[in-house]
Amino acid sequence: MDLEEACRALGLELSDSQLALLRRYLDLLVQWNRRLDLVAPAAPDELLRAHVLDSLLLLMMIEPPEKGMVADVGSGAGLPGVVWAVARPDLWVLLLEPRRKRAAFLERVVLELRLANAHVEPLRAEEAAASPQYARRFHVVVARAVAGPYRLLQLAGGLVKAGGLVAVPVGPQAEIRPPFREVSRPVPWEPGKTRRVAVFVA
Repeated sequence: MDLEEACRALGLELSDSQLALLRRYLDLLVQWNRRLDLVAPAAPDELLRAHVLDSLLLLMMIEPPEKGMVADVGSGAGLPGVVWAVARPDLWVLLLEPRRKRAAFLERVVLELRLANAHVEPLRAEEAAASPQYARRFHVVVARAVAGPYRLLQLAGGLVKAGGLVAVPVGPQAEIRPPFREVSRPVPWEPGKTRRVAVFVA
């Protein structure tokens, strides 16, 4: 399933220019991954499915509010934050990445894709949560492959505003306990597979 087919399967309408930006982002990810090990090595088609399409699926599952503020904790390669910033230009996305080389990659991506709605901050989650600039500011705090739900809530819970969400994608066998609840959706490009997210409402 290619990018356009996946968007149709998700019910997500993207313009030709947004699709082109996502393809360019994938090119940059493939290029830089050889040097920085941003994600596990794989063919471009697999990187598309495992990372870009997965980020779009998570966007549709979590549904940030219109003009919402999103913090992508431990953004790494920009997943899902960069993908969300492209797909939802109304959002303002903070890419939190303390590792210098990965933050440099994100800066390059934001510059090259001209993402006026994305900002890179080389901070750990707990540092950002302690900053008056970011504390209690975000409608959605998301972290993909950073920490388990309960640990993430400890580290980054201070970023989310009242009524906002902390969303943590989890594996098929992970136990989700209160105060988190489960949100799940079938993966259109992988028949029989379900994506699960642990969600906490502040």
